[in-house]
Amino acid sequence: MSTSGGLERMHREVLELGCECVQIFVKNPRSWKKKSFKEEEINLFRERFSSVPKFSHLSYLPNLAKGNERDISGFFEEIELSLQLGIESIVVHCGSSERKGDGLRRVSEVINLAHANFFINVLIENSSGQGNSIGSTLEEISMIIEKVKDKERVKLCIDTAHLFQSGIDIRDSSLWELFLSSVERTLGREKIGLIHLNDSKTDLGSKVDRHWHIGRGKMGLETFRHILNDSRLKSLCAIMETPQMGKMDKVNMETVRSLLLPLMSHPLP
Repeated sequence: MSTSGGLERMHREVLELGCECVQIFVKNPRSWKKKSFKEEEINLFRERFSSVPKFSHLSYLPNLAKGNERDISGFFEEIELSLQLGIESIVVHCGSSERKGDGLRRVSEVINLAHANFFINVLIENSSGQGNSIGSTLEEISMIIEKVKDKERVKLCIDTAHLFQSGIDIRDSSLWELFLSSVERTLGREKIGLIHLNDSKTDLGSKVDRHWHIGRGKMGLETFRHILNDSRLKSLCAIMETPQMGKMDKVNMETVRSLLLPLMSHPLP
């Protein structure tokens, strides 16, 4: 949900769409400019979203795999803003590094620093594999988590479009099953903390990260039917990060709900 029009407007949109969970950027995702909330904004957000599962998403500029002073400072600023709003979980991209081993190690170190300074849960999002990005494979994410000291506060955020773009053809329900079984075997099912439910505008294995509307991209409607009705994911939140175009948020919500079987369609606790 966009906060650019103010928290009151965002709350109205949440109610109109019937959202059961919310994800926001706590600041402009394409700027290093610092952000601060007024006390009334903090109180309003905490009041309106007290019973809603909520997540923040790290902006696009901090590169955890590089992890220099500016990257860490930017990451910490967004953690502080999240906690002010009562958001205890932040989704992060791992970033990129020409030297993959160093990048993986650095991501773990930065998460350890975050845990040492804040009581925050970090959700590592799988990447599409574009360029020198880190975290496009389960193996890489497992290597990062292995070096995180407080493993209770780090989980996986599965982005469906990124899986497809990285080369896993989750249109095939058997390959989706194989992927999820690999997660359970490598990390444990309890390590899945969130689903990013996105279609892809780009082809299988393209390594190009472009989200699209549910069932209207290269992945197709049936892909989302078997993902949404996988009973192992029943208790998880799912966030759509589809482009904001006209009334498409409403259309995407209606599309997703139409795919849910009765036993899977229930309010989150």
